[in-house]
Amino acid sequence: MIVDRALQLGGGHVGRCTPIVQPGRLHARASCAFARRRQAVAQSSSCAPAGIAQTSVTIKQLGRQISSGRRSSIVAHAVQAPPAPAAAEELSRVFYDAGGITVVATKEASGYSVLVEAAEPRGMLLHWGVNEWEAPPQEQLPEGSTKVDDKAVQTHFKDGRSVWLHFPNQHAPERIVFVLKELSPENWINNGSCYSVQLKPPGIDKLISRVLDCEGDATHWSLKDRLVLVNDVLDGFAAAGADGMGFVFTWLRMSSSKILTWARNSNYQSKDIAWMQKVTSERMTEKARGHPDPWVRLYARLALAGLPRGGGNGDDIRMGILHIMREYGIKEGHRPGIDEPFLEQWHQKLHQNTTPEDVTICEAYLAYLHSGNHDDYWRVLWDNGRITKEHLEGLNIPIKAWPQHLPHMINAFKGYLWTLKTCHSGADMDTAAEMAKGHLDGDTTWMLFDMLQNRNEWWVPGKIVEVRKRLAGVWRAPGGSRDVLLLDIALDNYFRTMVERTDRSTLSRDSLVDMVGMVLDNAGIACESEDLQQCGRLWGRVASAGNRWAGEWGLQALAAAQRLQLSLAGYADDMCSHTQRHANALGERAKVDRAYILNFGEEVVRGQPVFVLSGLLQDLERHLREAAGAGPWQVISQVPALGEVVVGSLADIQGQAFSKPVVLICETLGGMEDIPPGITAVLTKSSTDVLSHVAIRARSQGVLLATCFEDAEWQRLTAMQGQHASLEVNAAGEVLAVQVDPASEDAAGAASKGGAGFRRLTLAPPAPWSSWAVAEQQFGPGVVGAKANNLAKLRSALPAWIQVPVGVALPFGTFEQVLAFGANSGAAARLRELQQELGKAEVRLQAFGLK
Repeated sequence: MIVDRALQLGGGHVGRCTPIVQPGRLHARASCAFARRRQAVAQSSSCAPAGIAQTSVTIKQLGRQISSGRRSSIVAHAVQAPPAPAAAEELSRVFYDAGGITVVATKEASGYSVLVEAAEPRGMLLHWGVNEWEAPPQEQLPEGSTKVDDKAVQTHFKDGRSVWLHFPNQHAPERIVFVLKELSPENWINNGSCYSVQLKPPGIDKLISRVLDCEGDATHWSLKDRLVLVNDVLDGFAAAGADGMGFVFTWLRMSSSKILTWARNSNYQSKDIAWMQKVTSERMTEKARGHPDPWVRLYARLALAGLPRGGGNGDDIRMGILHIMREYGIKEGHRPGIDEPFLEQWHQKLHQNTTPEDVTICEAYLAYLHSGNHDDYWRVLWDNGRITKEHLEGLNIPIKAWPQHLPHMINAFKGYLWTLKTCHSGADMDTAAEMAKGHLDGDTTWMLFDMLQNRNEWWVPGKIVEVRKRLAGVWRAPGGSRDVLLLDIALDNYFRTMVERTDRSTLSRDSLVDMVGMVLDNAGIACESEDLQQCGRLWGRVASAGNRWAGEWGLQALAAAQRLQLSLAGYADDMCSHTQRHANALGERAKVDRAYILNFGEEVVRGQPVFVLSGLLQDLERHLREAAGAGPWQVISQVPALGEVVVGSLADIQGQAFSKPVVLICETLGGMEDIPPGITAVLTKSSTDVLSHVAIRARSQGVLLATCFEDAEWQRLTAMQGQHASLEVNAAGEVLAVQVDPASEDAAGAASKGGAGFRRLTLAPPAPWSSWAVAEQQFGPGVVGAKANNLAKLRSALPAWIQVPVGVALPFGTFEQVLAFGANSGAAARLRELQQELGKAEVRLQAFGLK
């Protein structure tokens, strides 16, 4: 740390350096001579790994000097070592069924490379361009390439096997786009639109604008067109990280929810949509399995959950309905037969605009064929797909007729339903199990189907966790099937359903502790939050400890529960921030009713399987507080607040706005309330879900939200009605409410700050500088800062099971000592110039009465 600081101030290279102990001075010197770099490599190669410079003082030796408190002058004599040859960073690796090719993108020190390799050698050309189909400069073309026009180049596969492209850093494009041309016989392969390989993170605003233009302005637009565009921009959004992939998930979530249109003046064949669904789900699986960014993996998994599976034989959808109609003598066009307008209209939709809705229509039709009651038809349409009569009549290919009762066709449409599910169903549990079983070992398959046959038994949640742990090794493996990941998603969702079915009011406190552990165990299988995984490990240690419900165990368990609540709240807030603004932008451009997207981010959060944890922790809170003998408060949103105390119901003031700040004392909360403008704090007796609507709103609006469990304290708060109060949360997590005079200077100052004001701080003057670094035993006022001092004090005050990190710190004055050396005279002079400029600015502010 000292070496790094000296190097930064002295202009040396912060990297591999040789710290050498010499008495009397500290400076930094960088040597860049070629001979010296070669000598450093030669010296290091005999006794250290390649690229690591030999050191005269090891880090361990430095640590011993610091920990022993021995004073010494440490000189950072820095010699810049030669850079070690950097291994190529693999940016992406994708296998495409279409064309049977593997595409690998890498980044080396010299630039970017793309390798396109065919599984089987054959005569083939790579027809390619850069960015948005622009021909690259002539000097970047591989040997044997031919420029077709200003948009594309053609390069032969070497020996029919591979094409290698390389781009220097300064000329590297954002992405490569290409299609394949087989030479004999001539055949173009385009993967549905074109292949795309992302090299650099793109400007996300440009990608978003492209999507918004299509969703809002395209005159011909369909579900198939959307998936084509998804595949074209997917790598770019993934390269942009959490925000980019959050947009993709939001976009596809709005599509699967039918908030965005599925057909606008556009038709397509069933085989085309089947193929695009297959390609999209496979590429999303690859992102969910192997992308280095955990948020990208998470959003890819969430997007896959709402995608159709794709694949199968898309033509079976188109031809299957025709075969049934012909086999059973149903009139079709000019072909004579039984006049059944419903089947004729549905048949036209299936030919030109088949979508996942057709699965629901088939299920509803089968329900009607079994009962002969049209009520069953409309009920299943609504229950399974939220489809109404008006929606069917408003389709691009409308279905206006009601079905006729032809029960002899039940078996035929049962088979046709499976054809539709093979293509359109994604994370449907039974379909996914059938599709995935060929990828599983015998034991896992038996456990899976045993669980499905007994899916309503009490032991099923635990069995789901066991099965999912077995599946993880399959879908995480390179090249793992999308069907196994879809099955894992379906089981995860069903686990949540089973937990939510449990009547928690009948559970003992021990059962609640164990259920929290099981939910965390399930979440840890595919959870992309390291913080939540750490919470799961902490809870596991606490739950397995002895003396459950004793005082010290209660403190540990309460601390673990509150730590978990904070993690859940942070996870939820991040997810809201990644999705809500994108939903707003998509909704505005696509002219979506505002009601559908107002709480989009919160609905996404509540849709996560881990969401059930918040309710369990809410039920467990009172038991843990009682065991721990803890304080009377649970703080959900921690900010200082000031306002007039009003006792009432938050539900009764929905839609209102307050011109003056109000502290609301509200006995009960439903969880779905909005917080009106002007409310600065909401205090309640209700145990509040940290992921509820009101909790998320409180944190985003900067409103204090807390639950009081103590009757005496609650009575004191309600007795303050009409008074003005200042509220803040102390170090013990208790809400302190103090009456203030609204006209007083203190209250006005607190109001301007949005809180209870600030105490005047008194800082101890720095002690004389005596050492480059001090151990924890030497910490004290004037030596190190308050954070380091408080951590040292905590060590002696806390029980042994709470671990405090061992501290070592740079004392006050170290920066000034480093700056005083001659090697740093330039930086010191520049700092003095800046200080003088600040001083002049302060004088000018005072002159204008602004300070």
